[in-house]
Amino acid sequence: MPARPQEIAVGRAILQAIFAIFLGLMITAVVGVGVYMFHLSLADATQEQVDALYRQRGQIDGCGGSSPSACRSWEQLSAAEREQIEAIDTQVQALQDQAQSEREAWSQTTSIVLIAIATGLMAISLLLGESLTVLSNGILLGGLFTMLYGVGWGIASGNSMTRFVVLVVALLASLGLGYLKFVRRGAAAPPAAAGGAAAGPADEGALAELTARVADVESRLSGAAALLAAPVEQGRGGGTGA
Repeated sequence: MPARPQEIAVGRAILQAIFAIFLGLMITAVVGVGVYMFHLSLADATQEQVDALYRQRGQIDGCGGSSPSACRSWEQLSAAEREQIEAIDTQVQALQDQAQSEREAWSQTTSIVLIAIATGLMAISLLLGESLTVLSNGILLGGLFTMLYGVGWGIASGNSMTRFVVLVVALLASLGLGYLKFVRRGAAAPPAAAGGAAAGPADEGALAELTARVADVESRLSGAAALLAAPVEQGRGGGTGA
């Protein structure tokens, strides 16, 4: 049994929705990898310095090797070795604090970059319009997913003011672009379709078909009314003759 046009339309709509979601996820993945590649964190270089100091400390007390028995306690170290280890521990603590600050700063800038990219993607989706519905929806979903990704990094930055600003910016961008895409465009669509000059051949054909159906229904109703009225007229005529 061949599939009905309605079933084909539903299947096509489902495939389009799946493709739009897949495209949105792929866009988000590409944006995330690109940000990690080109927006490097200074905390990685700082962590390398910390690892080098730990290796130097292990060479002094013997705890950096593969043999646990070679590790010497604090009492077994000489005064000079203790001073070296204390100096190393001080440097490590300072570098760890610096790395934490760099991570927070990187999270803030990453959040800003992601939200800016997400806003650009949503604007591109708005410019595409309804001519490329599947691509427009996929890019819109990619922008929304990227926006959520950026908001997550803003929340992870650890700064309350940054969290608030990021959430407000993301909310305003989503509301503005959502209004332009769904509310304003949806309100502008009916007048364009209502005008006689703007109506396409498909709309004119549908209107003509509807008019013909209405005329046919009126004709049938008139015929039925005439058939019902005939016995009544005959009864009146018979009664008058009697």
